[in-house]
Amino acid sequence: MTRRSPFLQNWDLMRAFLALHRAGTFEAAAQLLCIDHSTLRRRIQFLEDELGTRLFLRSDGNYVLAPTVSSLLEAALRMEESSRLFFDAQIDPPSGKVRVSMIDMFATWLAPSLIEFRNSYPGIELDVSTEHHFVNLERDLVDVAIRLARPRRGSYKMRKLADVRFGLYGSQDYLAGRSGLQPEQPHALLALALHFTRRDHGAIIGEAAWMLSQLPTGQVICTTDSYVLLRSYCEAGMGLALLPEFLGEQGQNLTRVLPDVAPVCDLWLVVNPETTSSKRVRLFVDFVSKMFRDKMHERPPVGQGGSA
Repeated sequence: MTRRSPFLQNWDLMRAFLALHRAGTFEAAAQLLCIDHSTLRRRIQFLEDELGTRLFLRSDGNYVLAPTVSSLLEAALRMEESSRLFFDAQIDPPSGKVRVSMIDMFATWLAPSLIEFRNSYPGIELDVSTEHHFVNLERDLVDVAIRLARPRRGSYKMRKLADVRFGLYGSQDYLAGRSGLQPEQPHALLALALHFTRRDHGAIIGEAAWMLSQLPTGQVICTTDSYVLLRSYCEAGMGLALLPEFLGEQGQNLTRVLPDVAPVCDLWLVVNPETTSSKRVRLFVDFVSKMFRDKMHERPPVGQGGSA
């Protein structure tokens, strides 16, 4: 029986540590590493025994890093970056096409960062599509998808990128014409019409029925499959719209109303299992994940990141 080297064993422990930190639960972290949650628990327990300290605490149903071990996180992140640089080092630069699917608002938001990616890897061609449904990665030959819902079926490799916060917005002209939000006054509502299979994904954002149950009295007068168009219609004064905060705050003459209506939707990065080992795909996945972590300090559409 071949024994694993101490380095490989320790690196597995570091990956378990980072996965639980990013995912927040043993189940989600184990899925990120493609192992069962009992194996992940053993690795975390072994690491805590070796270090002689508790690494994670329970908070609101999730596991969060203990305040006393922040230096360990910094060291683990440096190990992860060094490992990435080691395996990415090669004589011939990466080349080929990476096919990416995401909804339009993220394609627009990512544009400046994608220029940086292209400058770093000029041999990689990006093929970005903005379907407003959840594509089948294998059937539609997509390498990476960025989705506002987590797949419930399939053997995808995935990581949680962010918590996308939403708010209810209306134009100043619309609100002025109705003396603000009066409970007895019906409102024109604008809704998102994303198409997805419920048994494969869990999402509530954009559903007209959900909006009608949470928002002021009114009627959905317009639906669209584009968040960018939804904001444009809202800016034009057509009605109230539920928008991601980062999109609503950038709108022209939009005002946030009903702050208690503030749902949060998970943002997931999903990788086609047939191309997950491709270096160009791994480079893109790592780049996008790092970009979301970095933009957390710039009023981004995100909460906590994840790792695959």
